[in-house]
Amino acid sequence: MVRSHQAKEQSPKKLALRLEGIDLYTGAMYRSLALLCINSGVNLENAKEVTSRLPDLTVAYVQGRILLNDADVTEAIQDSAIAEGASIIAVIPEVRKELVRRQQAIGKEEIARGKIVVVEGRDIGTTVFPQAVLKIYLTATVEVRAKRRLLQYSHQENAPSYEAILAHIKKRDERDSKREIDPLAKDPEKLGYFVLDNSDMSERETIDAIIVELKRRKLLND
Repeated sequence: MVRSHQAKEQSPKKLALRLEGIDLYTGAMYRSLALLCINSGVNLENAKEVTSRLPDLTVAYVQGRILLNDADVTEAIQDSAIAEGASIIAVIPEVRKELVRRQQAIGKEEIARGKIVVVEGRDIGTTVFPQAVLKIYLTATVEVRAKRRLLQYSHQENAPSYEAILAHIKKRDERDSKREIDPLAKDPEKLGYFVLDNSDMSERETIDAIIVELKRRKLLND
């Protein structure tokens, strides 16, 4: 099962728990690489420098935590600066190719172990796991997404303003839609996605809607 989305929440993790499966947050890889580069003084706009750090990158998913080279960076990669950095390096073809390879390897390994894998990311259903049994395009209005992100950043000392978050989301959407490699799907329904706009839905309602769709497709027993 994959989720390509513009409405970031904790629901993927909670959905995976409800299904007794695995949550594979692919964005953590891009954020971890961005964090590694920033801490190493690498210019994120320099594709060659960023790509050179890939051999030094090890990202592990352990009991709901994200480990970068064995260090827990679960909270660190949620910083707004890291999110912006991840968006910048995500357009580098060599970076995408390598991280997609790693994501596919993890997903296939978990599936081989009999696990349901919930994968989240903007190119999952088109590039990483195009043959997934259920592809979900989760979206919401840009204003709602900005408000949700603002809540996520509320615990940070130098949290960005709503206006800054809104501008960042719009910029990221434009960048992801226009990138040459694995652009954001423009017509997800034609690509086989179950499109779910949860602008007016709670997290629980969103998960419930996905469960209903799984049952409708007879992918989950009552």
